[in-house]
Parts: sequence; structure tokens; C-alpha cells
Amino acid sequence: MCGIVGAYGWTHDETLSSMLDWIEHRGPDEEGSYLDRDAGLMMGARRLSIVDLEGGSQPKWNEDETVGVVFNGEIYNHGELRDRLSREGHRFESECDTEVLVHLWEEYGEEMVSHLEGMFAFSIWDREAETVFLARDRFGIKPLYFGKNDRGYVWGSELPALLIGGVDRTIDPAAVYNHFSLEYTPAPQTLLEDVWKVEPGQSVTITDDGVETRKYWDLLDLETGTRTTSMAAAADRLRTLFERSVEKRLMADVPVGAFLSGGLDSSAVTGIASQLKDEPLKTYSVAFENDMLDESDEARLVADHFGTDHTEVPIDLSSMDLFGEMMQYLGEPTGHLQMLPMYALSERASRDVKVALAGEGADELFAGYPWYQHVPEHKRKVDFMPEFTHDVAGAVAQVAPVGNKHLRYFSGLKNNEEMLLNHVCGFTTFRPEPDEFLRTGESAATSGLRANVGEVTAEVADPSLEQHMSTYETGYTLPDYHLYKADHMSMAQSLELRVPFLSTEMVEFAHSLPAELKVNDDDVKRVLKTAVSDLLPDQILEREKMGMRPPVEDWFEEEHDSIETWFTREKLRQTPYVDANRATALRDAHRRGEESVGRTLWMILTYVAWYHSFIDEQNAVV
Repeated sequence: MCGIVGAYGWTHDETLSSMLDWIEHRGPDEEGSYLDRDAGLMMGARRLSIVDLEGGSQPKWNEDETVGVVFNGEIYNHGELRDRLSREGHRFESECDTEVLVHLWEEYGEEMVSHLEGMFAFSIWDREAETVFLARDRFGIKPLYFGKNDRGYVWGSELPALLIGGVDRTIDPAAVYNHFSLEYTPAPQTLLEDVWKVEPGQSVTITDDGVETRKYWDLLDLETGTRTTSMAAAADRLRTLFERSVEKRLMADVPVGAFLSGGLDSSAVTGIASQLKDEPLKTYSVAFENDMLDESDEARLVADHFGTDHTEVPIDLSSMDLFGEMMQYLGEPTGHLQMLPMYALSERASRDVKVALAGEGADELFAGYPWYQHVPEHKRKVDFMPEFTHDVAGAVAQVAPVGNKHLRYFSGLKNNEEMLLNHVCGFTTFRPEPDEFLRTGESAATSGLRANVGEVTAEVADPSLEQHMSTYETGYTLPDYHLYKADHMSMAQSLELRVPFLSTEMVEFAHSLPAELKVNDDDVKRVLKTAVSDLLPDQILEREKMGMRPPVEDWFEEEHDSIETWFTREKLRQTPYVDANRATALRDAHRRGEESVGRTLWMILTYVAWYHSFIDEQNAVV
């Protein structure tokens, strides 16, 4: 596990060194770099040693040093690939997974990515072909950004490294609109006009002729809901795939633990991992003062059930003392309420282990969120009404003095595209819309958001809303929101987070299942619960989903330096596209109890702090 950086078209020793310094937290164990002035190529890596502690230094080269790679991630099938490549005559000098990549490139070129199982972001330099090849894993578990400046191209694991590499800091208003609609910026967008995310399942080839992108794996190509099977057969197959995936993700030459919330997903991961390990698994959870949000009792129940070595991390308003420190690791802001708890949890876990397993991905794959039940149910109740009534409700909502949010909700039940836009994309219907506190001039149509949703509803043949919701969330919300949070907050503490639900086999199997095996009016994640019914206590199988979220509604009613430092009229006024008067009025209304808008205030806070930390050149840390 590492962080990587690079550039093509220009070289500069001090810049490369500074880019590597920025990502030191991703790999405090070792630094490696390569610079070729004649070719105009430089690249480097910071290494967190997990596998083959002695032999995994980077960059890693082929036998004649014509192909080199810097790599972030884990290739879980690297042993099988090494055996196959050795039979083809390739020679290896180490047991690390990184070295497999250069020989795969020699053997298969751009098609190499189809042979990989794991989480990865890497850059390959082929000196003879004068080609840079970037690739990111199928589900976007590991991040990778690339951009351009007036000298050439630059890439890296974190956006601030690209700022050091000289990309322009101009903010994209369409991305700002999407960020405040979704609570994240959807790939390939970033908040900067000249920087893009390498998309999940995408490769990027850079030569003197320019840039070419290619999707080597696409969620939209999967057959969705077509598998004919019984619940029992599906659950049995899922259990087999799940156990196999957890076992592979225990691969390490360092201690491995697990994050345990007390919910179904992390409890299932903990249960399988505990059965596979000889010694007690180390587990970690957070505890909130607010009983309505606290899951620590359930986490302790699971820890006791499996005999884990369990640690709790308390989270309260005083935890906001970490906010400024946390923001230094966020190259892009996000509205994810789990950021701060995850940051504190990762810090505590990193004292004991270098790797932790987590439950990300199960909700998207197996329809685990409440809206997978509620929104289709509400749609069925109004199916008898003519479609134009939804348009009328939407128009009235624009001018209605009261009840406008409920009218907007009804309007959004028009069809699958509108339902995704209104009820999955950031849950905008019952919270302030971006136009209430932003001045971007953008809309869902101009920002690209409607196009993203429209592509999903057009390409997924299964007409059920549940499958469309699952596909959209797996393709966008999961990588750019949940996995972004998981990666950046864990790696900020030099901790590798692995996600067993996101093996290729698991994802493709989940998408092949009909919606009724995942969700109905009575329950969510039905097939997953059946698959682990013998593993977990009934209390865990039967409880409703909560999620590891702090009580930000309460926090914004109080005063804390980390809030007051950034949420000032002056800083709001200086932040592009924010309406300082409206944002201030929104917080005042929240504090008076007239509106409960903690999520929106958190988004504004993180965006303002991000801008003044990274983009405002008078105050930026890079």
C-alpha cells in the first residue's frame, strides 16, 4: 500500500520531492523515485509496507529496466499471476505484488488490467514506447487523479500533490453544484477545471500525441437482475464468495484488524475474519454520547460473540478539535458525516495494526438503505395518477409558501430518472437545495448530473427502480463518497483499509440477482442476511440500519473554534460561489430551531475550510 505521484512532459527534482513529501502519510516506511530528463518523465511512491516487507521497494522494474511502475494498492491474485508469468519466462526478484505489474504489461499491454483482482491505482512507464499508462481498480477503492498544466501532465493519489505539480486552481462551478447536490463530486469531475479523477474501471494512456482514456470494465455492462435462482441457492453462493473474499483480504505480513460498527456488514466481516484467524481479531468502534446514534452496545455484543480484542473510541463535540488537522488530508471536501469519526477511529487502530477490514459496499450491492424500501413504495401508491400531475406539483413547489418540500417529493416520483435525481442523489428533496446558498448558475442539466443519471436508467435493462438505484450508487456514490472517505481518512493515519464486499465476483454476482432477493416491503439486504444467518446474533440480523454519524445537528447549535474559525461572514464571502448572507442565515435559523440543516452546514463548513486551506493562494498550505 502506497501513495504515488508522477508527471510527463517535464521534470523538476524539487517538485517531485515536494509531491512525495505531501503523501508521506500514505507511505511512511520508504520513498522511491525515478526521473528521466531526456524523456520528460518523473514518478515516485511512498510505501506502507504490507507484503514482502524487504523486497517491495518502488519503483519496480522489469529485467532490462525498460518498464517501471509505482503502485498503490493490493493485488490479491498476485501469486497466481506470478506463477503464470514465470511459466512464460518472466523472471522475478521479489515476492511483492508490485513486480507482477511490469511483467503483465510486457505480456498483455493495456489488457493487463483485466487480469487483476484487487484494489489498485498505478502508473507504468514504458521507456521504449515512450508511454505512460495509468489505471484504477474496477470499483474506485483506491484514488487516482490526473491533470494538465502548461508544461505537460501530472498525476497522483491525492489532489494536493497535483497542486504542487502546478495545475491551475480555477474552480469548476458545475462541479460545485454537483458537490452540494450529492455531498461529493462525481467522477471524472473534481472541483478544479484542469484536474480529473481516473474513473473506476478506467485506464489512461499518455504519449506525446496526447491522452486516451478507456473503460476496461463497466458496471453498466453487467447483466442486472437476470439470474434465476432460489433464495437458498443465492445465499449459499454468496456465502462462498464472501468467505473467499475475506480470506484473500487477510493476506499480509503485518497485523490485520477490523472496523466494527455493530451493523450487519461490519459484523459479518468480523465474523468471517474471526473464524479464519488463529488469534483474536482486533476490532475498533466509535461511541457517541447521543443514544439515538450510538451503536457501541451492538458492537460490544458482536465483539463478545466472536471473542475479539475490542477497542472503543469516544466521539463528541470535543472531537471537532481534530477538524483542522483532518482537513489537511482532504484534497476534495465531502459532506460525509463519517469523516471525523473515521479519522479518529483510524488513528486509534493504527497504533496496533497496519491493515483493517471494513464493510463498505454491502448497502449499495444488496439494497441496504431505507430508501430502497420507501421510495418504491411511495411510487407504487401514486402510480395511478397521470404523469403530468408530477410536473404540476414541481411547478407549484417553486412558488408555494408552505408544503413545497412535499410537493417536490411528489414531483420526483414521476419516473426512475426523476426518482434517482430527487431521492438518491444527495437526498435533496427534504433539505435546502444548492441554489438556496450558492450562486453557480448551474443546474442538474448543465452540471452533468442529469446525464449521469440518464445513462444509468437508459443502460440498465431491468426496469425496477431498486436495480437502477443500486447501479447508480455503486457506480458513483460508493467510489466518490464512501470509498473516498474510507481511503483518505484511513491513509491519513497510515492505515490500509480493505473492503471484502468489493471483490469482482461479489459485485458481479450481486448485480445478477433479481431485486426481490435483496429487498421487499418487510426487509432489506435479504440475501445477505440469509447468507450469514448462522453466523450472527439475531439482534444484529434484525436491527435497523443506523450508520456511524455524529450529531452534527447538535454540534452546529453550539460554538466550537473549528466551526467559528471557518463559518464567518468574511470567509464565506471570500469563498467562490457561496452566498455568505444566505449561508449565515441558514446557520442562524438552525440555531434558533427553525430548521434542522446540520448536513448542509457541514457541507458548507468543509467546502469553505477546503478552499482556504488548498485553493486560496494567500493562505493555502500547498
